[in-house]
This record gives sequence, structure tokens and C-alpha cells, in this order.
Amino acid sequence: MKIDIVYLWVDSTDKKWRALKNKWEAIIKGQNNVSEYAYSESRWRDNGEFKFSLRSVAKHIPWVNHIYIITGFNQVPKWLNTKHPKITIIPHTDIFPSDALPTFNSSAIEMCIPNIKNLSEHFLLMNDDLFFNRNLTPNFFYDKKGRAKVLYSSMKIKNKNIGLWMEQEDNYTQTLILSAKMINDVYKKNVYKYRPSHGVDPYIKSSWVQCRNHPLFNKQIDSQIYNKFRTNNEIQRWMFNLYDLIHGKAKFYHSRATKHSKFPFISFLYNTLFYFQTKRSPVYCIDTNTARKALKRAPIFCINDSPSTDQATLENNSKYMEEIFPEKSPFEK
Repeated sequence: MKIDIVYLWVDSTDKKWRALKNKWEAIIKGQNNVSEYAYSESRWRDNGEFKFSLRSVAKHIPWVNHIYIITGFNQVPKWLNTKHPKITIIPHTDIFPSDALPTFNSSAIEMCIPNIKNLSEHFLLMNDDLFFNRNLTPNFFYDKKGRAKVLYSSMKIKNKNIGLWMEQEDNYTQTLILSAKMINDVYKKNVYKYRPSHGVDPYIKSSWVQCRNHPLFNKQIDSQIYNKFRTNNEIQRWMFNLYDLIHGKAKFYHSRATKHSKFPFISFLYNTLFYFQTKRSPVYCIDTNTARKALKRAPIFCINDSPSTDQATLENNSKYMEEIFPEKSPFEK
């Protein structure tokens, strides 16, 4: 089984990119449906994560078939070895309708991923702040029948009225609910209880395309490709995992975060009781200093940037990446 990786990357220090971003932000800002954090600097800020993410690939999943890096504005990481046979840069212009560009919306970019030429049937989609933390086999992501192994956490349904429920949630959760609603409306399958576990997500290209081209879905997807920034009226790529679930092309596994409370015995009982759920679970953190115990055990982890992340935390996170991935990868010059 050939398994590719797809990354999304942007260099927010690029002056041409910033000028275009500021221009479109001024045009669009104030529209009611734009996501709360659509213009947040943390959405694009580069803390050097990508280089270390690729180091984790080289170290822990060297069997990966190919790595596609989607980026626009003629940007390429300065340190990247673009001549490496496993690396291909995918400009936005290769996968987007020309009249939808420029874009600053990762949700829109994700909808165009199947347009990547030569992309394998099985591929992993990941952000540049995700890292492999131990040696993993393809079986971690797909079973012998090629079905995606999808990790999920539980979604609490707060209101049977979907519209009222969405009003109570943050913008990201609203997009998850909308994704589940579209699947439920068409296939009459209640999938609201599932929420994606923040990690490296496995997909199947052919079923993604089938779902994307469904006559009751394609209007929504075609529309959001033209959103320059994120809005609260978009579906998430999570919808394609749900589509695979109900069509027998994915197996869902409940994921639980490892507990590290101030009561060690309670943590031990919890982690023992839910051993298999926590064993596969990725760890999501903002500050590596406070999450070291959890990070040590995680198969995959994410060091997320947020609007509240201060400079000291960014520096600590950089030191942590250097500490665990000190060796240069073949993907670097």
C-alpha cells in the first residue's frame, strides 16, 4: 500500500504575501460569517515547526511513499531540499480554480487536495505543527483492507435543534456540526456524537472525490473554495471521514487523552482503565513545558499556536523540538 503525506504551509514573513493578505482582509473584514479567528496571526505564524515535523517523518515513518507540500505565492521553505525524490511542491495554482485565488483559508485549500496530480489512493493529511513521536507502521493508519483508522473523541450534543446548538458553539465546532448534518441529512445516519481527535488524519482519495462530487454536497464545497478566509458556514474535512465510516471504508477508534492530574493514583487508574484508547491518542498542547509527561508517551503530538501564546512559550517550544529532533533530515539542504 502506497501512503503519501500532504502538508499545508505558508511563510507569513513574506512581504508580498502579507500585503495581499492585508488587502483582502480590509476588503472582507466585517462580514458576518467570517470566523472569529480568521485573521489571527497565530493561524499563519511559523515557529520553525515544519522542519522538525519532516525530521519526525524521516525518523519514525521512513516508509512514506511521497510528500506533497501545498503552498502559494511562489513560496518554498529556504531550508527544504526540493530535489529530494520524495518531495513535491504543489502551488495553489495547480489545484485551485484561477478565479478563487489568492486564498488565505486552509479549509478551502483542503477541499482541493484530490486535485494533486499523482496523489496516492491512501494519504495522510497533516499540519506543519504535527510530529511523529515513535516508530509507526502503515497499520497504525489503515487496516489490511485499506480502510482508514480514524481517531475520534466524543461530541456532546447540547440541543436537538441543530441550529440552536450551533449558536452555542465556537466557530470550529459549528463547522463540525454542519459536516455531520450534511451526512445525516443525506444518509439518515446520526454521526453527531463523533469529533475528530487532533492528529494525523488518514484519507482515501477515491471516496473523498465521490463525497465531494455528490450532487447534494458539491454546491457547498464549490462555494467555500472561494472563501478567502475561514467562515462559520463551512464543512470540515471531517465530513470525508464520516462518509468513509458509513460506507464501510473507515473504522473509528475512540481516543482519550492520557491523564496527568495532581492525584497520581487516580491518573494511574484512569490510564489503566482506558489503556488502549490512550495508547493511540495524539497529544495536543500549546506549551511543551507543562505537557512533557503526556508528550513522552504520545505516538503523535501537536504543538499548537494560539492567539494567547507568548514569546517565552514559543521559545520553549522551539527548544523542545530541537531537543527531540536534533538530527538533520534528508529533506533539508
